[in-house]
Amino acid sequence: QVKQQVKRRVKQQVAHQELLSTTMTKRTAPMRSFRQFMFQSVALALMFIPFDYATTITPAPNIEKNAINKDKGGDNENILNIHLVPHTHDDVGWLKTYDQYYYGHNNTITRSEVKIVLQTLLYSLPLNPERKFTYVEMAWLHRFYNDLSPHEQEKMKKLVSSGQLSFANGGYVMHDEATTHFIAMIDQTTLGHTFLKEVFDFVPRSGWQIDPFGHSATQASLLSRRAGFDSLYFGRIDYRDQKLRIDSRECEGVWKAGSDLYGGVFWGLTGSYDGNYGSPTGFDFENGDEPVDETNAVQRAEEFVRLAVEQGKRTKGNHVMTTMGSDFQYENAFLNFASLDILIATLQSHTFDPDMIHPYTSIRAFYSTPDIYTKSKADQVWTEKSDDFFPYADCPTCYWTGYFTSRPGLKRMDRFSSGFLQMSRQIESFDFKYEKTKLRSLDEASAIVQHHDGVSGTSKQHVAYDYAKLLSEGLHDAKDYVGDVLAEVLGGGGDKLEYCLNKNETLCDITQTATAANKTLYVVVYNALGQGRQDVVSVPVSADATYQITNLHTKTAMKSELFPNKNPSKIKGAAPFVLYFDSGEVPALGAVVYSIERDNTKSAVVEPVSFDKYARDNLRGTGNDIILHNGVMKIHLDRNTGLMSAISDKDNAISLKQKWGYYTSFDENVHGTVLAQETSSMPQQQSRRQLRDSATQNSGAYIFRPSEPNQMLSLLNPKNNDILIYRGDLVTEVHTQYSFVNQITRMMPEKKHVDIEYTVGPVPIDDGVGKEAVLHYQSSIKNDNLFYTDSNGRDFMKRQRNYRPTWKLNETEPIAGNYYPVNTAIYIEDSNASLGILTDRSQGGTSPSSGSIELMVHRRTVADDKRGVGEPLNETDGGMTHYPPYGDTTRIGQGIVISGRHKIAIGQGNDGAAVCRQGMDGMFSPLYLFYSLSPLSKSSFSILKSKLPSNIMLVTFQRVYSKENTFLIRLAHQYGTNEHSELSKPVIVNMVSMFEPFRITSVIEKTLTGNQDLKEWEKSRVKWETSNSDKEGASDVHLSDSNENWSQIELNPLDVRTFEVVMSYME
Repeated sequence: QVKQQVKRRVKQQVAHQELLSTTMTKRTAPMRSFRQFMFQSVALALMFIPFDYATTITPAPNIEKNAINKDKGGDNENILNIHLVPHTHDDVGWLKTYDQYYYGHNNTITRSEVKIVLQTLLYSLPLNPERKFTYVEMAWLHRFYNDLSPHEQEKMKKLVSSGQLSFANGGYVMHDEATTHFIAMIDQTTLGHTFLKEVFDFVPRSGWQIDPFGHSATQASLLSRRAGFDSLYFGRIDYRDQKLRIDSRECEGVWKAGSDLYGGVFWGLTGSYDGNYGSPTGFDFENGDEPVDETNAVQRAEEFVRLAVEQGKRTKGNHVMTTMGSDFQYENAFLNFASLDILIATLQSHTFDPDMIHPYTSIRAFYSTPDIYTKSKADQVWTEKSDDFFPYADCPTCYWTGYFTSRPGLKRMDRFSSGFLQMSRQIESFDFKYEKTKLRSLDEASAIVQHHDGVSGTSKQHVAYDYAKLLSEGLHDAKDYVGDVLAEVLGGGGDKLEYCLNKNETLCDITQTATAANKTLYVVVYNALGQGRQDVVSVPVSADATYQITNLHTKTAMKSELFPNKNPSKIKGAAPFVLYFDSGEVPALGAVVYSIERDNTKSAVVEPVSFDKYARDNLRGTGNDIILHNGVMKIHLDRNTGLMSAISDKDNAISLKQKWGYYTSFDENVHGTVLAQETSSMPQQQSRRQLRDSATQNSGAYIFRPSEPNQMLSLLNPKNNDILIYRGDLVTEVHTQYSFVNQITRMMPEKKHVDIEYTVGPVPIDDGVGKEAVLHYQSSIKNDNLFYTDSNGRDFMKRQRNYRPTWKLNETEPIAGNYYPVNTAIYIEDSNASLGILTDRSQGGTSPSSGSIELMVHRRTVADDKRGVGEPLNETDGGMTHYPPYGDTTRIGQGIVISGRHKIAIGQGNDGAAVCRQGMDGMFSPLYLFYSLSPLSKSSFSILKSKLPSNIMLVTFQRVYSKENTFLIRLAHQYGTNEHSELSKPVIVNMVSMFEPFRITSVIEKTLTGNQDLKEWEKSRVKWETSNSDKEGASDVHLSDSNENWSQIELNPLDVRTFEVVMSYME
């Protein structure tokens, strides 16, 4: 019988090998030979495995039906239940690009091929019906599934329906949690969940964030609990926090973070709670550890049991989850599963020494999944956590806070792309010509870049280029499509509208050409927010002339001004002038059309005045200050330096000074060996290694480490003779130049903020030392040690220097260790005043002293930080040579130049959150300008019948192509509890009468990603009991709303609600 089993198995292996040979594409002959050798070796090895072991494996217990550990009076409590969870972690780009990882190309960098992983899983899982596997990144599975034959697709569907192939997280990627915006996080998760639901009818119930470098409150509440997850598992937390949790058996718990409205989510560490997610030590079969076979089964089982018993001492209850797999593993799934089959069978059948398994009396091991494991943990009382897991450190000098800023250009491109996608979906709602979305390339590109080595800035340079290329291709596809639809909506006569993606560089071919040729230019200004708004917008133009701007809807002339473009980045072909004009009111989810006509007879450019002359002549100078104002706010400029010294509005005034500077990056080759001061809190077995690593830890893509722990900021002095003031009736600008920084301080009429536009770079490294460029704001606010940073654009998290809420911190890196992710805003406050800084991308930020806010805007290092990427963070404008053996990765050209924007806002005492909230939506979604040389028959439109309340954001308005006349709509309350006396209150929204050209016929509330009805999820969700409360009853979700009463949708502070809405378009 055994010989027959072996013959069948070898026949299957050979058949599978032949299949692999036929499916490999673009492979070299030597690589095919290697693959054939590998699988022939596997087949040969399987001939010597006694497969009758597989027949004795006990299936996973039925946790849901209380088959284990429910009879408290029995002996089941003394059984250690080991959930073995085979998995792979397949980065969607890191050391290789998305395509290279899929096909296995560029193996001189690393030998990984996702297509082989999935192919071997497809053929190895059916060999034993008890085997299970958990897959996570849907970008790969979607691509692989579409490459399969119909027969293979059905085979995969059967594996899913039988429970052998399961999914955790289920997003398109495993997104980063520090540098991502909540809207992009929702979008990429929705893309993956939609694929799983439509193809496999599968709904993920467990979060699986095993590799990101710190974990956010938004991930726990919004992206886990609200997404329909019962649990959230991850690998990385601070090494001191980890040791404390190991010692106190709190490596798992309930996380009710921030403004969580949904009862909290169960969280747990992976990788035996050792700070990662791989297999137990000695059981990584694919990387050289000894496989399990009939000759060593008992010995290996005993080794495994010792590790499992130790793991059991680190949490509550008698169930532990053991992850079996790591990065790009299970290319050799046959060998992995063969060893696991025998290991499990031996664990089940062998009688272990009672001393070895104490305090347990027996062992039970089985294939499992995160979903099965989660249900086994529901009978315990857990400690509740309410803060987050930032910043992450894995040794005393190893703070992973550099990536909060790394690759700022890519971070800005990502944020812009996400906003552009939301706008494009709104316009798409008017187009019923297609059966599939025309925005797929941008949707996929935006999703892929959310990967935790994508927008984080921690990939190799050529991979970062690839991420940018994907976004660029998606943006071009989207702008062309949206331009066509907008032209049709506005009656453009067949000519599409143009959008200029390079306007941030003052490049726009259609506007520059039209104004050079004195042609009439038509501008469509679109507002993607749910409230009408007015702003000053800009258009690159070629001629110094007077321009007449007319609002074609109201037939009124708009104020305008022409400014010269100083072009500090020296962009080739950039327009010589920028035309500013007042948009007037642009309706919510709507547009207004303007015409721009040039008058050739008169020069109109605003001429600059040197700061010295302005200081002598301007009547507003008082004492040492020059005062500039916009009708709402005033800024005071020091008469001697030209730098800001104070800021005020009608109710508040604070001193506010700016400093540009940099920290020098630690490099062991430059700064030598600097020993860490603290090792006592490290696990003993890690102390020597971490002490050694601490002494030589470089600053790099992941890690920020200044050359000295308490390094003073190296300041950049402004060039006084280059300070210029441009004073207009519409816009006022102060231009200041530093050594490698150019800054524009800009004020516009009646705005409650001041813009700081900066251009930074190239960051000099001629001295062989990397640098971390920061903008430092110093105010008179007495915030002591407290400051607040946003969590992915949602909750504001309270931060305190040199402090962690749940464990005692002995700070060894007082600068780097106090940096936190700033996705959209950071603020400080006292009882008299508040100061908020809004950012246009994710950055690292802190408050290093009382009254200060510091934001890192750019980084350039010359050393690798030894966290896997294998190269310095050194972006240049000319690219790089090839990787070895074809080149030496030499960077070509100068360091890149990046531009960005901060908004400064002030308010009354303890009002910092509200000060920031009022501008956050506008920073994410600016007014979008489209252009045409042909007149349009319509001058305005709006998708909304009336604007939404000022504290409500229409996060998503998206067609669901798989269902007729169906849309996915998300509404978000944008204020937290007690942030504002009025705007923090619950809000009632009328869904039925919201949309102008549509008639609603059906509304169903869904979980966040739209893959299940909210009421159905509420019935099936796992309830958790914590030491702070009784076991959950009904959650706080809005189940009282009936389908007949969608005119009364209530949104509580920071709530996000998702609806599937059927509605028809009315001409």
